[in-house]
Amino acid sequence: MPFSLHHEVSVADARAHLLEIQTVVRSDTPLAGPITLFMPVWTPGSYLVREYARHVEGFACVGAPVEKVRKNAWKVGAAGAREVTVRYRLYCNELTVRTNHLDETHAFLNGAATFLAVDGEETAPASLSFSLPEGWKIATPLPRGTDGSFQARDLDTLVDDPIELGRFREESFAVLGKAHRYVIWPEDRVTDADMERLVQDTRTVLETEARLFDGGLPYDDYLILLHLSPRGRGGLEHRSSCSLLANPAAFATRDAYLDLLALVAHECFHAWNVKRLRPLGLTPYRYQEENYTRLLWWFEGATAYYDWRVLRLAKLCTVEEYLDHLATEMGQLELTHGRLVHSLEEASFDAWIKLYRPDENTANSSVSYYRKGEVVCAMMDLELRARTGGRVSLESVLLYLWESYGVTGVPVPEAAMQGIFERVAEVPLADLFGAWIRAPGEIDHAETLASVGLRLERGDPASAGRASLGVRARAEGGRVVIATVTRGSAAQKGGIDPGDELIALAGRRVEGGLEAALLGLTPKEEVTAVVARDGRLVNLKLVLDELRSERTRFVARPEASPEERARLAAWLGDPHPAWGTP
Repeated sequence: MPFSLHHEVSVADARAHLLEIQTVVRSDTPLAGPITLFMPVWTPGSYLVREYARHVEGFACVGAPVEKVRKNAWKVGAAGAREVTVRYRLYCNELTVRTNHLDETHAFLNGAATFLAVDGEETAPASLSFSLPEGWKIATPLPRGTDGSFQARDLDTLVDDPIELGRFREESFAVLGKAHRYVIWPEDRVTDADMERLVQDTRTVLETEARLFDGGLPYDDYLILLHLSPRGRGGLEHRSSCSLLANPAAFATRDAYLDLLALVAHECFHAWNVKRLRPLGLTPYRYQEENYTRLLWWFEGATAYYDWRVLRLAKLCTVEEYLDHLATEMGQLELTHGRLVHSLEEASFDAWIKLYRPDENTANSSVSYYRKGEVVCAMMDLELRARTGGRVSLESVLLYLWESYGVTGVPVPEAAMQGIFERVAEVPLADLFGAWIRAPGEIDHAETLASVGLRLERGDPASAGRASLGVRARAEGGRVVIATVTRGSAAQKGGIDPGDELIALAGRRVEGGLEAALLGLTPKEEVTAVVARDGRLVNLKLVLDELRSERTRFVARPEASPEERARLAAWLGDPHPAWGTP
């Protein structure tokens, strides 16, 4: 009983952030009984059940009864009919890359958060049409049919092709002979000069990424949707497009612009790594439940490694800028207590309950597969180069994965990565996979960094001798409220809880923030803290910690051997400036 669907989207009330969706389900033969329509609960690339159906209002069927049977599904009684029409309103006021947003200037739609599918008929084709305010344009990777509607061959395609409606700036350019477009909202947030620079640098990024694989681009054309808003930062990958959210000040400073370019490089890299080269746990996508994989440390972590690495290979950032970025990531990882209790494989598997649901204990109990994945992939790259005498690098593994799994469309088995690495390198790597990926704990990277003539230096003279509670606090109406407490810190040992208001410390009222309250106090000093908790004052005795500096940097060792210096130059494309030109 082949089905097809047609979705018509119209703006019901932009100021109320409401869309009107009408879906017509057609069957080749009369329906034998009711059908169930569902809305996905998550979208690929963002591993959290987001309950998109919570934004649905006024669901109704024309001429047939409707019963809601699950949180995201409705049963429509249409026995004998060949066509079923349902209508609903959709609230769209969450500006991220994985949700919907509608105002008087535009609408941004993700397929998973917007459209229905027939339960059990996810391969049914769908078409889209739009009724829009005057002057609004449409941008989407979906192709247009002869009738003017946009065509999706199945639910996977519909979910994978975001839609931008409204007033936006559009810039077309070619990369390796293929058409690319930037669509930017709001349309007046980018100058002509910044647009020209962004297009040229994006072209360089994509050409560099293509060389890491087979030299070509894996799509026919590509759309980059860029939203400029101070509300957040993020990206979401698709097979032939990506959605980006960045601050409007992204062009104002070099640091901000490099961060934007890294975001572009990250999401475009996913066109190979995770959209075509996929783990078995995400194949096929199941849109009504969690899809578990232990390989996000590679599919996100390696992508995080290559976003800045691509900038370095493309000479868009300097050696020092790249190393500063990597040192910062390593330093932040070392400040995360969760690294000691949560492995990379566990972090990948637990994405659905941890990464996207942070709370006051997140830093104590979990680790990011993005950050630790990036650090581990960097260290793996250096280890491969050192153990094989420069014969193999992480790029060798990447190309093998692409040719063996990406090109063929065969999913990567969940337990295959160590074997793949060892097959490519022809050296044993069980020690690295055991310590860095399967087990929690510190990354012993001193020897690895030394293999390229580097050492990681921690600390900041300004932090020496300063005291710390081991907390992060937030200001609330002039009050200092504890947001997080690091496990094993002075605050945790002394009994301070997240949510406590810090009233006094060492006999002084806390005014002007936590940093001011700690001035004049020294590490290992015993003090009394007064906190307000549940409407009462609590006196707590604690011994202060020494402030641990967040600053880390790589130092080029002057005693590095010629071999180590050459290995760094091979890794980063240029020698370290501290060593001069060989």
